[in-house]
Amino acid sequence: MIDFSELALSPNESRAARNFLGLSQAQAATKSNLPAHKLKRFETGTYVPDSQFLEDLREFFEGEGYNFHDEDAPGAKAKARGDVFPAGVVGQSSSATGETSGFPQENQGKPGRALTAQLQFMRITPDLNSDQVDRIFDCIEHNEEALIDDAGQPISHGIFGAFDTPTQVRAVTALRLLAENGLLYARLMGRDPLPVPAGQDGKKAKTVGELLAIAMGDLQAAVVDGDKEAQARRKGREEPTEVLQVLVG
Repeated sequence: MIDFSELALSPNESRAARNFLGLSQAQAATKSNLPAHKLKRFETGTYVPDSQFLEDLREFFEGEGYNFHDEDAPGAKAKARGDVFPAGVVGQSSSATGETSGFPQENQGKPGRALTAQLQFMRITPDLNSDQVDRIFDCIEHNEEALIDDAGQPISHGIFGAFDTPTQVRAVTALRLLAENGLLYARLMGRDPLPVPAGQDGKKAKTVGELLAIAMGDLQAAVVDGDKEAQARRKGREEPTEVLQVLVG
């Protein structure tokens, strides 16, 4: 069990400070130059990022003029005990009921009681550095947003009641996004289920696995390796009009 009141910042305090300053999560992340995926997941109460992130986020809010009105130094008890709060912790948290809403008359988000959570660790391979991990989580979040948008699109039918091509393309696009996120999560854990064959392109692929690996090659290069040309190719991809274009284009 972790007591959020012993961290530099609690999820409720972060939301209260951000709302008081009139910032969205995206705006706060951009203005503070901190990873958006960490802020978003932290404020759900189901993720504890690294202590440096929490300290930097708190300093950002204070620098913008927000006063937390702490009686004790943040995290003093935890630091005195030598507790370490690793990044990448996920789990279900208890309700935030009992914490203040963050308005000035209520001490701007001062916790009314300790908020604890049962946490489980997500092991991230040490082969990845922090920049790589941040790019992976940013891509996962971007894919999830696109997936939600695609999932809300209406279905249309063509001749004889079959799904028309735009519907098929949207469905396969959603499946590709899920596949990309699956590969990225596997990469976080040190696995590479679709290694790209060295020196091959789509015309030389001999198996379905090789074809898919080559099609996903830019994902590895752009997100994990940070290759600028691969990033530009991913951003410059045209909207697919055919199913095969989604799969291997």
